[in-house]
Amino acid sequence: MIDFRYHLVSLIAVFLALAVGIVLGAGPLRDTIGETLTGQVEDLRADREQLRADLAAAEADIEERTTYLRQSSGVLLADVLTDHSVAVVTLPETSQEDVEGVRESLSEAGAQVVGEAGVTEAWTDPDTRSFRQTFAGQLAGYLEHAPAPDATDERIFALALGAALTGANADGTVSEDAQTLLDLLTSADAPLVTLEGEITRAAEAVVLVGPRPADAPEADQPTADAEQAEQELAAYADLAGGLTGAAPGAVTVGAAVSDHDLVAAVRSGDDADAVTTVDSVGEVTAQLSVPLAVAVALSGGADAFGFQAGAREPIPPRVDLPAPSDTGTGGTDDEEPADG
Repeated sequence: MIDFRYHLVSLIAVFLALAVGIVLGAGPLRDTIGETLTGQVEDLRADREQLRADLAAAEADIEERTTYLRQSSGVLLADVLTDHSVAVVTLPETSQEDVEGVRESLSEAGAQVVGEAGVTEAWTDPDTRSFRQTFAGQLAGYLEHAPAPDATDERIFALALGAALTGANADGTVSEDAQTLLDLLTSADAPLVTLEGEITRAAEAVVLVGPRPADAPEADQPTADAEQAEQELAAYADLAGGLTGAAPGAVTVGAAVSDHDLVAAVRSGDDADAVTTVDSVGEVTAQLSVPLAVAVALSGGADAFGFQAGAREPIPPRVDLPAPSDTGTGGTDDEEPADG
């Protein structure tokens, strides 16, 4: 049992330690400790100022390079897509700012942006899976070329959307079959696609604009949510492949920072060698690369452009395209599709 003597000795030891610390701190160690702390504070202050200066210089360099690229876009993109028609497709989480940037660069390249189609959340809604399976079977009957036997519902939807945007009459207007597909995709209580304005001319090329880099899933994310996110990403990668199968001039622009990003999923999937991709969406480099990539796709090429995961070339080469024909890429029932 601990007695009073033990407590007394402990208190005396504590007070002795405090006394020794006060004596040393106020005596021989005072100057040394003070000088050391003062020197460390001054070093930290100098490091902070240097970091601020370095950050300001780096931001200024980035701003100068971005300004240079933006102001040289007219020269870089001049006549790349003159008189060629392009449709834009977006996803639910796509930034409208990025869409506007892509449309602007396409216009600077001389292209005619004939319409914008937005894929809705119904495209991947798990609550309507049964309906989508039935609907995919109906849409397949309207396609000129039957989809592969193992094609997913999302691939069939993508083929239908690509055919709807590119199906053309002899004068370049939207064909009757293409209009039917558009009506089917945009109808019902929960349409798969919404349109920004009316599409009066068929597109030769389609640009799918995906979202910026996705946030990494949280460690405690429910399994069901993680599985749904994976299924959505796979469905959108299928969309990119299906659009390429229906439109020779299809390009997918998005992010490839991690495995959770659209372009990264396309580049690591079965359609990697067929789909032309551009990463770094939201950056001026991607905005300038999209029209050049469309020209590559229209010429029959396919590659992965950018600086993120899976990229094979930093920028697309400049391709001189022939003047567009009077018909769109989709053609009519009596005509062969135009050669890219």
